[in-house]
Amino acid sequence: MSDSEDEVLDYEEEAPEVELGFICDEPVALDTKPLHCEPDWTKWDGGQVGGRPSWLIPSTSSIPSTEQLQCVECQSPLSFLLQIYCPLDDEEDAFHRSLYVFVCRSPGCSRQGDGKAFRLQLPKDNAFYAAEGGSMQLKSIEPKVDLCALCGQRATFTCSACHVAQYCSKAHQKDHWTIGGHKQTCAQCLETQSLVESEEAREKMISKGSKWVFPEQDLEIDHEPDSREAVNEYEAKLMAEFEKNKDKKDEGEDDMDMDVTQRELNDALGHTKDQDPQYVRFLTRVALAKDQVLRYSRWENEAVLWVHSEGMHTGDVPPCERCGGERKFEFQVLPQLLNYLGVDHQSSLGDITSRSCEWGTLAVYTCAKSCPLESQCAQEFLHYQPSYAGTV
Repeated sequence: MSDSEDEVLDYEEEAPEVELGFICDEPVALDTKPLHCEPDWTKWDGGQVGGRPSWLIPSTSSIPSTEQLQCVECQSPLSFLLQIYCPLDDEEDAFHRSLYVFVCRSPGCSRQGDGKAFRLQLPKDNAFYAAEGGSMQLKSIEPKVDLCALCGQRATFTCSACHVAQYCSKAHQKDHWTIGGHKQTCAQCLETQSLVESEEAREKMISKGSKWVFPEQDLEIDHEPDSREAVNEYEAKLMAEFEKNKDKKDEGEDDMDMDVTQRELNDALGHTKDQDPQYVRFLTRVALAKDQVLRYSRWENEAVLWVHSEGMHTGDVPPCERCGGERKFEFQVLPQLLNYLGVDHQSSLGDITSRSCEWGTLAVYTCAKSCPLESQCAQEFLHYQPSYAGTV
């Protein structure tokens, strides 16, 4: 057994259980209710990628401020990347709990792909949702929640023509006027004193997104397909095949003599003998379910699957800014998600080394106590690992 095989087995010897996130095959329907706009919270499983965030707490004061949702480098509005619903059965104050990730997508920004994570939560007995599942309506909602018509973040001003559509920035107002279709519906908004969106514009935003908004898709959560022992056995076998076939390939072996997974690994890794072992580890693990875009393992720091050896978080994780308690790893966003966002249109394992990838992984660490928020939002710790540049 090679040193690389030993490393893989050692890494996974005490592997915690992991749940995986996948993009749903079915496109989002125009009449679909956003996640938390569905009063029956038993239907909230999973999450959402792109579009406008569905805020757990329908109150303007509970939504992150404009300043919180700005890039720390270029001050542009961050784009909503995804949210997941992850309640805690054993924490009274977190019966309902959602986590949100936003990233910078401004061209030329040195922190493009980097971002921020936020936590919102509510107890079972709260002002908005019925204590028992199956309810057909919300208990209450603010008469007017000030949200940007384009991105769904907190708004700061309204359209001067209709005084209905609200925005967080001039850049988003401009995008909504054209791509969002407000140019055609502004007069109707004025007449009805409500936000009107054309089906054509809505469908385009869902499927294509815009400069500031990612295409909207549903996120499904499922268990990683193999048990801990099976994962170890599979990875060891795959690593051995990679080492064997890499040498044979140098001697002129035909690709047809190896299986599809091995060919994909060879395509992704190339034929250098100096490949990053962590990158090989990453590829062999995600090969179990290549379409995964998210990995979830609540408060298991050992569960982070770094894409490569550079840019891993090795220091202390900053404590919770609200209670001072320890933060631990909860989930990570994988580079495969870029294939679904209009950022990178290819889809094979080899794309993970593509220069158009904006991140290697985004690892989110949250308060291990999930401390009470009293209807406010909490910013959590997000570590950005850059994309893999390959070997020189």
